[in-house]
Amino acid sequence: MSGFDVIKRETRFDLGCATVVLNRPEKRNALSQELVSVLSAELDSLAADAGVRSVFFRGAGAAFCAGADLSEIQAMQTATLEQNLASSNVLREFFTRLANFPKPTAAVVHGPALAGGCGLASCCDFVLASSEASFGYPEVRIGFIPAIVMVLLTHQIGERAARDLCISGRTIGAEEALRLGLVTRVVGPDALNQAADELARDLFKNSPQAMATVKAAFWGIHSMGVDQALRHAAELNAQARGSSDCKEGIAAFLEKRKPRWLTVA
Repeated sequence: MSGFDVIKRETRFDLGCATVVLNRPEKRNALSQELVSVLSAELDSLAADAGVRSVFFRGAGAAFCAGADLSEIQAMQTATLEQNLASSNVLREFFTRLANFPKPTAAVVHGPALAGGCGLASCCDFVLASSEASFGYPEVRIGFIPAIVMVLLTHQIGERAARDLCISGRTIGAEEALRLGLVTRVVGPDALNQAADELARDLFKNSPQAMATVKAAFWGIHSMGVDQALRHAAELNAQARGSSDCKEGIAAFLEKRKPRWLTVA
């Protein structure tokens, strides 16, 4: 299996939704460098596709994603620090690109989402989980560390909960992941597809421009103090009032009709 065989892409134009399926079931969809590179390229393609309003990630086979491909990490143990840093930066850039992606993203998790696989889910805006799904960062149990994803995880669920998961290495079920804020919604296994369709349908109604601005704002305020963040938010508020989507959305509301969005993310 090589090239774009490591993923599959399905598009529902009626929902404006693209689904990217990690397609290494024999490796529990482990994040090889090839898979990460292909996913990054796919994000570029999806960002430019005006017909896609949201992007959902799934895993083929029994697992969502078991994390990094350990055979590749083992092979890199004899490489130089510079070579290992270059490899690590490929993963960092992918997670950063996913967290910054201008369109809403969702992970649809039906089985284990572990280590980098849990990190992939954490970078998405929404995580829909089957009641049979599981989550965790077990890297410490093999002498490794979840260095990149813990930075993003802390913003998602807070430092205390992130410390618990990253230092203990324990695996948690979907309901506990929901309580921690790692998961958006838990449903029965048979209801997972319906939940994904409902979310895509709801997102399809929203202004692409507004959703992209909200996502960028969340990322931007991470590095700001409260006062700076509020000033930045006020500027965004003022800019949004004059946007084409805001003008159309308010007009549609007052005229009691559906908005006709003029922009894409």
